[in-house]
Parts: sequence; structure tokens; C-alpha cells
Amino acid sequence: MKPSFSFGDAIEAPLVLIRRRPFAVFVWGLLMIAVVAAIYAMLLPILINLPWEQADAAMEAYIGEMIQVQLVSNALTIVMYLVMLVVFTAAGRATLDADRGDRFLFLRLGMDEVRVAVVVVACFVGWYVALLLLILIGVGLGLALYAAGQATMVITLLIYGLVVFVASLIGWARISLIAPATLILGRFAFAEGWTIAKGQVLKLLGLNVLIWLIYMICYIALALVVAAILIGGFFAQGLTWPQNVQHPQDLMPIVQPMLIPLAATVPVFAFGYGAYMALVSAPFVRAARQLLDGAPVVRPDIGQDAAPEDTLQTP
Repeated sequence: MKPSFSFGDAIEAPLVLIRRRPFAVFVWGLLMIAVVAAIYAMLLPILINLPWEQADAAMEAYIGEMIQVQLVSNALTIVMYLVMLVVFTAAGRATLDADRGDRFLFLRLGMDEVRVAVVVVACFVGWYVALLLLILIGVGLGLALYAAGQATMVITLLIYGLVVFVASLIGWARISLIAPATLILGRFAFAEGWTIAKGQVLKLLGLNVLIWLIYMICYIALALVVAAILIGGFFAQGLTWPQNVQHPQDLMPIVQPMLIPLAATVPVFAFGYGAYMALVSAPFVRAARQLLDGAPVVRPDIGQDAAPEDTLQTP
């Protein structure tokens, strides 16, 4: 019988991870917030001090500084992606062995991260290039059918567009387990990840859709909580919005008192970010683990040898 994965186990995996490792999830999100805060800390002072109401000649004095800040901001953005990669693999490790404690909260910066980064970039580029080629083929098809009449061209392109859309979804589902398989096996697993996803396309697409729906619901809930904290802090301090705002400095009388409510949102954001990374990592790692035919984990840094039936159990 062809191996399959439990849809329920996969969608439950991030909840199990959050329940068993809440502090790790919180720290993962805190790391991501730290990078975002560093980016804004670089940009906001420059934006506030810009000569908003002065002549263009005065603005030119800030161009060099703005370019330097933008370069630093771009570098920090790369760091943010690196942190996301590290957290993604950490969530995968924790999913594979949530019962085992880890003094580094499953965070590493080694070959696992390098391999997963290579796989993610390769899969995204490959999927994007293939989709682009299909679109170019569609453009050529439209030009070739133009002489046959507008109705024929439109109908053909609509059918072709539907085929391309379905093919792109299937392709995305087939490559979605390559990165988790790479993490599990400790080597590049392009072939294994592609193979184990065969016959699981509908379940994987359904898993993606459900994860997206959960994300949207949680995102709205998080936004409401943050808004409640900020609005509550604003009115609790008796603040009023300035009537004449012509410069960012005009907002400082309300910005400073709002620093405390803003700080109160940090734990909310941190746990939210960490939970999001668990949501996008854990289900696919669990699915890949089960689809690898119950093979025991033999890597010394991720769990101990286990019988196949034990491996497939939900932590």
C-alpha cells in the first residue's frame, strides 16, 4: 500500500508544537521582531529629520545619508530572511522531536540551514521560471490564433490559462515537501521530496488552503488585539490627535506616551510571528515524515532511532 500522511496530524502539528514549546515559539518570533525593529530604527530618524517643507536644495543634503541608510536597510532585510530560515528549520526540528529539550531552542546555523536555503531558492526559481515559460507559450499561442478569429483565440487562451493554473498548483504541491525532506534526511532530497508528494497533490493543496485560512483568521485576530492595546492606551492617557500635522515632529507629543502601549504589543507580535513560522513549517515536516514510509530518524541531532510505528505517532 502506498504510504500516505494523516491530514489531521499535519494540521495539528503546529498546535502541538505551540502547546509543547511555547517559550521556543515566543523566542523565534522575538528574533524576527528584533530584526524588523532594527530596520525601522535605521529608517525612522532619517524620515523624521527630513526637511519636509524646505526647498529641493536642502533635500539634496540628505540624499547621501538616505542612500547609506537604504543600503543598511537592505542588508538587514537579508538578515531578516536568514532569521526566518533559521526559525523555519528550528520549527521543523522541534516538530520532529518536540519531546526532547533543547538548550538552544532548536536554533542552529549550519548545513541544515544551507541545504534548506538552497532547496527553497531552487524550487521557487524553478517553479517561477516554468510558470513564466508557460505564460510566454500562451502569448505565442494567442498571436498564432489571432488570425483565426477573436472568439477562437479567447476560448483557447481561457482553456490554456486554466490548464496553466492547474499545472502551477500541481507543481507547487509536488515541490512543497522537498525542503522538509531535506531537513529530515540531512541531505539534498529533491528526488525524495518530489517522489513522496506523488499521489498526494489534492491533500497537499487542501493543506495549503487550510493553512492560509488559519493564517488569515489568526492575522485578523492579532490585528484586533494590537489595535485594542494601542487604542486603549491612547484614550486611557487622554491623548488627542494634533489638529495641524505638517511634519512628523508634530506627532511627537502623542508618540512618546504611546511607547508603553507599543511595548505591550511586542509579546503579542512575538508569539504571533513564532506561531506563524510553526504554521508554515510543522504541517509539511509532519507530512514528509509520514510519507517517508515510516523510516526511523537516524540523525544524531534530531531524535533517536525509532521503530516505524513510533515514528508516525503524533507527538
